Amino acid sequence: MTTLIPQTPSTIGTWALLMAKSIASYGVDADALFAEAGLRLEDARRDSETRFPVRQMAQVWQLAVEHTGDPCIALTLTRYFQPSTYSAPGIAMVSSRNVLEGLQRCIRYFRHTTDVAEIEIQERGEQLALLIRIPAQNEPCAGEAIEAYCATAVQLFRLMLDEGFCPDRVTFRHPAEPAKTEAFAEFFGCPVEFGSQDTQLIFNRSALLRPHMFANPALAASLDQWITERLASFTESQFATQVQRYLLDQLLFEPVDAEAVASHLNMSVRTMQRKLKKEGVSFHQLLNDCRHHLAIKLVAEKKRPLAEIAQMLGFADQSSFTRAFRQWTGVSPKQYGN
Repeated sequence: MTTLIPQTPSTIGTWALLMAKSIASYGVDADALFAEAGLRLEDARRDSETRFPVRQMAQVWQLAVEHTGDPCIALTLTRYFQPSTYSAPGIAMVSSRNVLEGLQRCIRYFRHTTDVAEIEIQERGEQLALLIRIPAQNEPCAGEAIEAYCATAVQLFRLMLDEGFCPDRVTFRHPAEPAKTEAFAEFFGCPVEFGSQDTQLIFNRSALLRPHMFANPALAASLDQWITERLASFTESQFATQVQRYLLDQLLFEPVDAEAVASHLNMSVRTMQRKLKKEGVSFHQLLNDCRHHLAIKLVAEKKRPLAEIAQMLGFADQSSFTRAFRQWTGVSPKQYGN
């Protein structure tokens, strides 16, 4: 099984299989296009968790547009998309209590599907923006791949809520012809802009907090554990993983700061920060992610009072913890526990 994420940015095999099904719907030989890019679709059919380099996948996207004649082929993927296309993270997202919690899982486990992009959520008053960035060192990444990710994400949210769910606005950094912009605006049901400063999906916060019929917190928690273990095996050699593992091991038992972690790793804080920056992450981000992960676990277990959980995770008081938890999940710890 070829499951370890290689050093070059890669995409999971289930995504390649979705692309192949979409390409074949045009009467085009998908296996031949993948072979022209130096990839074997048979590898993904044998093991859907196999990884395909993003650079070669970009060639497949280019060939797909050329051979199908459809610059909007990314939208075709939504016809055949299922949550399992994102592998286990897709099922975990659907099992989340609401779309916002699903988005949080998307960010946490994005590397399981592909490690080409950096994604984050930004709060903007009554709106939330899901930003997607491709670091320069990970180029080339096909614009169609980014379009397909955004389109299938919205399709997933429509599955969770209803077919009428729409973002408030969608923007892409790469340019496109007016006809393509119109087609994408029709699919997303909102204004769409190409050639923008950022690639982002902007949502109304209240829409992301609506309950849905597929919510299954117990299943989501079980998948969280499996995905976390899987990602650990993917990234065993990464320095950020070493820092994250130490944080998860120690955070509940003693106060942990940058100085303590750097000391454990036998280096200065500056060296640690430099190594983390090289991998595209900061100590603050890792600490926040670990607090987020542990907070959800402890609140869901209902074994400790909130004041104790706040203290264990290093918050000054329960109010600070509640504010952070609401930012992570969109609801208070008490609401989440219910």
